[in-house]
Amino acid sequence: MPLTGAAAAALPPAERPNPEYQRLYQAYADAYGGIDRLREALDAPAKTLRGTDAWLGPEAREWGGRLDANRAALKKAADRILWDIYDRLSATQRTVPRV
Repeated sequence: MPLTGAAAAALPPAERPNPEYQRLYQAYADAYGGIDRLREALDAPAKTLRGTDAWLGPEAREWGGRLDANRAALKKAADRILWDIYDRLSATQRTVPRV
């Protein structure tokens, strides 16, 4: 968690909160809060395709297979986004020297 308020005021005089850490922390919180929408973006079309018999046949099966592959790729990419931000956040110092 970023150092703000009393925690920031309690830092030694030679240190200050790292603005990059604050930015990454906010980016992670924003991504984490919206990642389910991204992960589930193709669930409704897949459910519709399988839940009705409006489109049947080999073309429908082929398109459904591509939809499933794209759903899996989207979920993997969403997870990767979170991990990339988290990894960068974990490697960033919470404080920097005061200049």
